[in-house]
Amino acid sequence: MARGQRIIANLLRWGIVAVALALTFLVPTVHFTLERNFIAGILATVSEFDAQQIMEKVIARNPDLWRYEEARLVGLLRQKALGIPVRQAVYDPDGALVIAIGQYPTPPSLSTRIPLRDAGIVVGALETSTSLAPALRTSFIIASLVAVTGTLLIVLFELIPLRRLRKAESAVQYMAEHDPLTGLLNRYVAESRFDQEMKRADRYGFQLALILFDIDHFKHINDTFGHTKGDEVLRRLTKVAKEHIRSTDALVRWGGEEFLIIAPYTDPAMARNQAEKLRRLIERKDFGLGERVTISLGLCACEPGSSLQSNIERADAALYRAKCAGRNRTEEADTATGRQKAI
Repeated sequence: MARGQRIIANLLRWGIVAVALALTFLVPTVHFTLERNFIAGILATVSEFDAQQIMEKVIARNPDLWRYEEARLVGLLRQKALGIPVRQAVYDPDGALVIAIGQYPTPPSLSTRIPLRDAGIVVGALETSTSLAPALRTSFIIASLVAVTGTLLIVLFELIPLRRLRKAESAVQYMAEHDPLTGLLNRYVAESRFDQEMKRADRYGFQLALILFDIDHFKHINDTFGHTKGDEVLRRLTKVAKEHIRSTDALVRWGGEEFLIIAPYTDPAMARNQAEKLRRLIERKDFGLGERVTISLGLCACEPGSSLQSNIERADAALYRAKCAGRNRTEEADTATGRQKAI
């Protein structure tokens, strides 16, 4: 019996040693692979998002002159993504470097390049790269620790990276769904949010409204006070609007200085009151410019089963009419006749 117990004990001992030796090589390899995939996912998400921002805010506005938009490009490029140092570079269609932010990554490195397309034509490329050296160093440290601590590190390695990955996934998802300047939902998630509210409205029989608004003479604000001040105006306006809307409403940065409110449980009269209250709040708000900031609004009551695009077109037509009528006013799209009504 004693001999059998010694054999079992020796087998367990050598088994633990074998596991520890195997983990000394396996764990850092798996760790490095996970880290590399994790970083690759971040680079891909960040590149897609930033390329879209560049196309919307710089290139798509004037493809022939975007080389001269360095100041705006600098504001859109980043040197860190979720705490990871990155280098971002914009290249023209011939592959020549236009502008770069951040230091060259030390090898080994990882990079991803996203084409910048305007109407299907490649007008440049955005490259995002980072060094894998920190991940490699961490892997060597883990190898040493696993050799010493054995099975204890197996448990730690199971818990810590998984928790970190879940946290990173949440952060990446938040970044993909929210505007980085204002923290609002972006237009890419507005359609799914609208569809959810439309289905609820159809099921329970309540009304749904959209309020589309933008800042009057925002180009004048940027040209006169600078883009930094313009960004501050956007943030302050966002704060006022968020405090004004209800908890059931969704506030979306639709693009540039344009915003969208998806308002469930809202009939046309309620939408008019809500829009006018917001307009007056903005009109009275001090934005630190020494001059008044105003907004123009277009609203529409959404027909059952209608799409976001069709309602945006109607609200946008009403907003355009508000602009033409002198700004700082609200116009409503008439559901029954297709005309717009002034508020």
